[in-house]
Amino acid sequence: MKFLIAASVAGFLILALFGFIWKTESEFRQAALDRGWDGEQDFGMELPGDLLQRVSIANLLRLYSIPISVLLVGLCFGIAYQLGGSGGDAKSDQPVVTEEKK
Repeated sequence: MKFLIAASVAGFLILALFGFIWKTESEFRQAALDRGWDGEQDFGMELPGDLLQRVSIANLLRLYSIPISVLLVGLCFGIAYQLGGSGGDAKSDQPVVTEEKK
């Protein structure tokens, strides 16, 4: 069960990564079209600073999307493995008490 949860969390994070890339690129295209970009000329256009920062982050995430995805999956499954412990019974965690015979 813990690995199923880890897989769903990893899948959600990877989908969020690609969703951020897709949303940022669509915002960039819309801002460029609003400023009269004709699709051929790619210089001399001014955009807001926050949009340029998001575009830079989205480009970085797109460039390293496969290593980041592998890292996220490994991290989620590693955390699930560590939180799971040894998989023993709850009784095995309690101390053993023995009685002495007189």
